[in-house]
Amino acid sequence: MAESIKKSEVELKLLQLCDQALNDTDYRVLDVDARVASSSVVRIFIDKLNTEKGPTLEEVAELSRTLDPLIEAANLTQGAYNLEVSSPGLDRRLRVLSDFEKEVGREISVNLYESIPGIGANVRGQLVKVEQGRLSMAQGIKNRKEFEISFDNIKRANRIWNFESKGTK
Repeated sequence: MAESIKKSEVELKLLQLCDQALNDTDYRVLDVDARVASSSVVRIFIDKLNTEKGPTLEEVAELSRTLDPLIEAANLTQGAYNLEVSSPGLDRRLRVLSDFEKEVGREISVNLYESIPGIGANVRGQLVKVEQGRLSMAQGIKNRKEFEISFDNIKRANRIWNFESKGTK
């Protein structure tokens, strides 16, 4: 019964650390990426609760100053690392069940750990339904192809925005 996409052990520890640090604030961690190697990069995507607006640049900078010493003390990387804290932006990350539920009927992009035969490992389509641990997606209009994706197979997911310009007369 997965309620979040699959994360590495380091990323799970980062999520837990950040969730604890932001517990009594107006922010939540949308997602994290951790590339742990000789030159590690830690990316944390933060959203502001109870508003459609994301955090301001000043708020992101303050959150970065708050989280950096906690991450350093947790010693999750192999030496030095670069910390990047940002707001979700238009291509909002989707990680937990509730993130996906808000996007039903919309187009999303999903990067998979394992390719789906006939579909691929980089999937773009309409999110049709979300169930515990699974997404139902569809591609195409005329030759509509529906398929399911397990949360355990999702490396990364984002909302897709389509800005179609209407011609002038």
